[in-house]
Amino acid sequence: MNFILHFGFEASTEESEELFQSVISFSRRYPCRIIALCPSRDKNATGQGIVCKIFSECYIGEGQGDMSCCEAIIFGYTLKQKQYLEDQISIFLESDLPTYYWPYRFDSPENLSDYQSFFKNVNRVVVDTASETYQPHMLDIAEPEKVYDLAFARTLSARQSIGQFFSVFSAEDIVDRLNRIEIVTSADHEAEMVALGNWIQSVLGDCGNCVDKTKPAESVSCSLSVDPQSVPTLRFSYGNGSSAECMLDFKSGVAHLRANISGDDHAMNAAIHLLNPDDALAESLFFG
Repeated sequence: MNFILHFGFEASTEESEELFQSVISFSRRYPCRIIALCPSRDKNATGQGIVCKIFSECYIGEGQGDMSCCEAIIFGYTLKQKQYLEDQISIFLESDLPTYYWPYRFDSPENLSDYQSFFKNVNRVVVDTASETYQPHMLDIAEPEKVYDLAFARTLSARQSIGQFFSVFSAEDIVDRLNRIEIVTSADHEAEMVALGNWIQSVLGDCGNCVDKTKPAESVSCSLSVDPQSVPTLRFSYGNGSSAECMLDFKSGVAHLRANISGDDHAMNAAIHLLNPDDALAESLFFG
């Protein structure tokens, strides 16, 4: 596959090197051609026009047949050359392979939205809201469904546990008189909990529509507060005496879930973890 890694001006040298090595590590499992785009402000540019370096690596693992090769083409450009970027990059892309795009640390969604050619001609776009100052819905692109949040991907095991926990209740009881979701989290996991809250609201909306298809599901308000000492927690408030709470202790790797819905008590503990960078990227690109 083709993988376009696009750094914004807000990315530091250390961040860029770490992210580049992370994608190289990913390519050992999923062979790809990496196109790394590194912009320079005009006054800081070295050389003239678009400059390019090529990096390649063959990786031999411990198992028999565990071998992969990756190739990285690193482009340096200034904003003056931005108009020529698409044509230059298209030469190096393998046209018969899927293409994925990861923009990182742009200073605004407006500046990122200027690169429409990348959004139009790729199979999927990944962003990491834990590192960005914007939410994916703020991007002005024709196909917003292509955009996938790495922070959301990292919560896979938590979503599986929450879904398993609530499956013992009927959809009608889950949404009956549900009026509020409160999220409390430490700053370390704020992006993941925002993504998880958006997912829960979406699922509840679908659940409500399934219960009564003659009217749209009532909107459920969702609030988030940051407490440095708090374990990430979701609390469901009802107007009929029901309640539910999901404590997601990612540090200890255990989720504590309990609920009393329509008079039925249920509690469950489950093992959870945040996906590592390679697995989160694979989840975002191929399975989300």
